[in-house]
Amino acid sequence: MWPDAKVEGFLVKNNFSRQPLLPGNGFLKIRIFNRLHAGREHSRLAWEGQAAVDLLRGDIPLSEIPLLVTHTRAEDQAAYLADAGVEWPGTIMPLPGKPVVDGDCRSLLAATLQLDGEFPDWRQIREKFGLEPGDAPVPPGIYLASTAGLVTAVFVEGSLQRLQFKVAGGRQSIVFQQDTLSFELSYLPGRDSVLWSGKETVSGYGFAEKIIVHGNIWAIEQSGDAAFAAGSKLQVLASGQMMVRSGLVGESLGLQKAKFANLLLMTTGYDFFSGDEINADITLATTTGAVVEAHLLAAGKVIHGDGLVKLSGSLIAGEIRNSGRLQIDALAGPSDFPASLKLINFQCLQNFRVHFIAGGNDE
Repeated sequence: MWPDAKVEGFLVKNNFSRQPLLPGNGFLKIRIFNRLHAGREHSRLAWEGQAAVDLLRGDIPLSEIPLLVTHTRAEDQAAYLADAGVEWPGTIMPLPGKPVVDGDCRSLLAATLQLDGEFPDWRQIREKFGLEPGDAPVPPGIYLASTAGLVTAVFVEGSLQRLQFKVAGGRQSIVFQQDTLSFELSYLPGRDSVLWSGKETVSGYGFAEKIIVHGNIWAIEQSGDAAFAAGSKLQVLASGQMMVRSGLVGESLGLQKAKFANLLLMTTGYDFFSGDEINADITLATTTGAVVEAHLLAAGKVIHGDGLVKLSGSLIAGEIRNSGRLQIDALAGPSDFPASLKLINFQCLQNFRVHFIAGGNDE
């Protein structure tokens, strides 16, 4: 904390306070306030102001981080991002040390599909989807994992040619295209309302809004005026690459001030089953000026070519390769998938804000 001081004839007094935001769970998140009072001796004129900043310390879930490059580099975060053509509001606080990410997406897959044990295996996967017992991989296709009245996840074996989001009649719709096959799932967010074009009988179920792909997604696209219905909160995890081919925007929220991304796109750099290292890049291959309302969490690189893309959400990547302009509002959003990965023994400052500055009579 800073002591009181005299600066060019002004006496500056600091009054610090703190507010715990998220205690426990392996890390602390504390908001620190400083109310400053500045005035001259023997004068009734004074100035006051208040600012705040959030301190995070411990094993920090990636869902708390709005903007981060995880691979080791010589320069600091701000210099690296500026050199990469990334534009963001405000300032990035210095990050002491190097980020070390801990977590395994194989255990995340096992937990999402409610399998026994820490890591998935094909025998359990086959049993989950009612296939003949054995240790062989399941055939390529789109599978629904469900429990009583709830579709807990959509599991895709093999790459998707297209993953399309749209809003139709107030319903959130997701179209899965794999080779010559196409399936559609739609629902009203937060309600037991699933409609599914496949053979599984899940009509009227709820949907946990989780999609896991054991492969690449070659085109993530929006159809129509909006990709996401109000209230939707979709999470997509792929053991492979992702290609965003169009802008992705949600329904208009009218006069609501804050609009958080409805979609998380996340890749893992290791195969779910073999553990082999794979390409885990997320490529933004949209038209210039496109708006992508999504959180990006890439185990590999986030790649963008020429032109401008506006990303409304957080960005965490091993590296950023950008030939154009990449504007980010860097607003983190709570999600289950990134919360399972943590920055170990880390600390950082974020969300610096000035609440007010005012001058007047000190009496």
